[in-house]
Amino acid sequence: MRGKSTKRGLAAGAGTVALLAGLAAFAGGSPASAVPGTTTAVSAGPADFTQAVATGQPSQYSSPLERCANGVDHPISGANPILSEPLTTRFTSNVGLSEYVAFTGDQWYGNWSFVFTNTTSHVLSTDCAVLIFRAPASSDDHSYTATQQYGHPQQDYLEVPRGDGTSFYIARLGFHDVPLNQRQVAPGQSFTYTFGGASSSAITTDQIRDSLRFTADLDLRANTSLIGHYGTHRLTN
Repeated sequence: MRGKSTKRGLAAGAGTVALLAGLAAFAGGSPASAVPGTTTAVSAGPADFTQAVATGQPSQYSSPLERCANGVDHPISGANPILSEPLTTRFTSNVGLSEYVAFTGDQWYGNWSFVFTNTTSHVLSTDCAVLIFRAPASSDDHSYTATQQYGHPQQDYLEVPRGDGTSFYIARLGFHDVPLNQRQVAPGQSFTYTFGGASSSAITTDQIRDSLRFTADLDLRANTSLIGHYGTHRLTN
């Protein structure tokens, strides 16, 4: 992924590899300043799940371990299908996770961090997982981090503006050139996806949190049909 900038403003540098967080609420329809803070945590997904384990070695690009190491653009024609889908208003996941959003910044620029914790008794691989959420439009920074060692993640990524100051974001995580354990999150451990951009009153931090759909790759098919459906673009390191 791209190197993260500490610059505040519309031209902040692009991200290292982390998750998304909150935004300021507005009162009476007037512009509001973003207020640093953290939402409460919400949970979703089954406590029990089965996930196929990838075989192969780092840098063996034809092996299942490296299935998301390389990617291609998935151009689609016409309006993006996500624009005609109902808004997600409650966090959903196909594996057991808790999630909260933390905002740091000011009324001009900030970072929203989705912080996830594996609430199951199983080790979870985040390789090829897809995150779909709604947040302020025009993000210029997005990245992944984890409490356990992780290495070389990148993304298939797309922003779909809604025309109301918010956008849908679709991101598939893709690791490469690291062993399996650097793509995994143990029970009770956390990982974070961070989103940076201009502050906005168009959506609240709680609404950002509740818009998140998390889809782990459970069958080694890399969630390819999902990212192809929405027409993501490949982002390299």
